[in-house]
Amino acid sequence: MQAAGTESEAAIARLFPRLHERPDLYLYAFEPITGTADLIVMDEADYARASFLNPGILTAQTLGARVPLFRVIEAAEAAPRTRPVHFIFHQGHTGSTLLSRLLDATGSTLGLREPWPLLTLAEHHDVLDTPEAVLSPDAYARLRDALLALWSRSFRPGQTAVVKASSHGERIGADLLAAAPDARAVTLHLPPEPYLATTLARANVHADLLGFARERMRRLVAMFGEVSEPLHALSTGELAAMAWLVERASQRAMLDGEALAARVLDLDFETLLAGPEETLARVAAHFELGADAAAVRRAVTGPVMSRYSKAPGQSYSARVRAERLDAARAAHGTEIARGLSWLERMGEKAPLAGRIASAFF
Repeated sequence: MQAAGTESEAAIARLFPRLHERPDLYLYAFEPITGTADLIVMDEADYARASFLNPGILTAQTLGARVPLFRVIEAAEAAPRTRPVHFIFHQGHTGSTLLSRLLDATGSTLGLREPWPLLTLAEHHDVLDTPEAVLSPDAYARLRDALLALWSRSFRPGQTAVVKASSHGERIGADLLAAAPDARAVTLHLPPEPYLATTLARANVHADLLGFARERMRRLVAMFGEVSEPLHALSTGELAAMAWLVERASQRAMLDGEALAARVLDLDFETLLAGPEETLARVAAHFELGADAAAVRRAVTGPVMSRYSKAPGQSYSARVRAERLDAARAAHGTEIARGLSWLERMGEKAPLAGRIASAFF
C-alpha cells in the first residue's frame, strides 16, 4: 500500500463522503488500541479477483490511507442499513471460496472473501466481559454494527453482499446473525474423514494447525471442558480433528439456536460437488438473490467449476480433488485414524461432542 501521500489522500478524501453507500473504499484493517483504520480503494474487479481480503491484496499501486477509527464508525452510521449482508461460514477447506465465486458468477452478489476485520472483531469478542477486554460491550456492539453496515454495501441495485468468513471467524457467527436480523447464512462442512484427508494433504499442515491450535483449544475447553490431552501431546491428525470439532460446534451454535436456525442453511460440500446447479439454486433462493435458473446454469457451466477457486489461474475439478483425497488417504492413513479415534474419545468424555460427531458416523 502506498504511504499516505497526495494521490492516496486525494482518493480517500474524494470517496469518503460516500463511504456508507458504496464499497469503493474498503476497510482493510482496524485497530481499536490505537484508534486507527486503514482504508484502501477497490473497484468491483478488485473484489472479484481477491480470494482473500487480507495483506495479499496490497500492491505498490494500492491507494490507501490511515484515518481515525471513529470517523469510519460515524460514517457507517450516517445512514440506516437498508440492504442485507449474508454470510458463508465453513470449517475450512470445504468449498467456501468455490461457493462464493459461483454466487458472484450469477451476477447477483458482491463476494467479500475473508475480510481481515472480521478476525480482529472475533478476537475482541473472545475477551468481552473479561479483564483483558479493550472494548466495552457497548463499544464492541457499535463497532460490529458499523462493520455490518460497511459489508452490506454494493456497487449497484440488485447486488447483494455475501461475506465468506474465514473458518476462525465463524466463531462469532451467531453474534453477527443476532445483530443483523435480515442476514442469512450457509454453514459449509464435511464429514470428519474427508475433512481430515483434505486437511492433511496440504503442505506444512502441522505448523499451520499448530498456529491456530491455542485459540481452538481455548474454544474446546469453553465448549466441552478439559477433555483433551494438551497440545504438545496431539499428533497432526488429532490437531486436524480438533479443528473439525471446534468449527462444527460453532456451526451447531447457529443451527441449534431457536432464533437463528431458520436463517441458516446447512450444506455438505459433497452435495455441492454432486449437484452444483441444484445446490447453487438452493443457496441463491435461501439468500433471496433473485437469480433465475439461467443465471445459475451459466454460473455452474462457466469457468468457475473448472478452476481452483483460491487461485483461478490453476485448473481444478471434482476428479482432481478425488484423486488428491485418495492420495492423502494412502499417505496419511495413520494420522486420519488417529484423528477419528480422538473424536471418539471426545465423544465419550463430553456428550455434546458426541452428539456433534455422531451425526457423521
